[in-house]
Amino acid sequence: PQSAHATAAAAATQTDLSTFIDGPRGLKYKITKEGEGSTPVRGQKVSMKYTLTVDGFKEDGGTQVDSNAGFLGMPFSVPVGVGMVVKGWDLTLIDMKKGEARKLVIPPELGYGSAGAGGKIKPNTTLYFEMEMTDMDSPPQLSDKQLEWLENNPV
Repeated sequence: PQSAHATAAAAATQTDLSTFIDGPRGLKYKITKEGEGSTPVRGQKVSMKYTLTVDGFKEDGGTQVDSNAGFLGMPFSVPVGVGMVVKGWDLTLIDMKKGEARKLVIPPELGYGSAGAGGKIKPNTTLYFEMEMTDMDSPPQLSDKQLEWLENNPV
């Protein structure tokens, strides 16, 4: 008999990425709901609802490891493009609009890499996110020092 992990991994290979867009540095995404307005600037705070699975999306047999979606879920707020989240998120958030929802596939090198995370995410794991930008603060007023940091630290 196959282990549950082997069964989930086999199901994940059935995830059809042919309808996904090739994003920067190996990201793949599909817009599932269009947003409105402009995209955020680096340092601008956005609020997100998300579900993270490994071994594919949930409908493909993937295993959910984290989520803030659902009835009591609180949006996750983060400044865009400053390294507070995995690189795959920074590269994605900078290109999203308020109200937009995406399915996102993050390769290991733009996720948690060879380190993995918290025991739930093994080393070199591809991450599967379903995410929605629920809100966006006003663009920040950045100091000269902050602007210099952004210039010296590209996404």
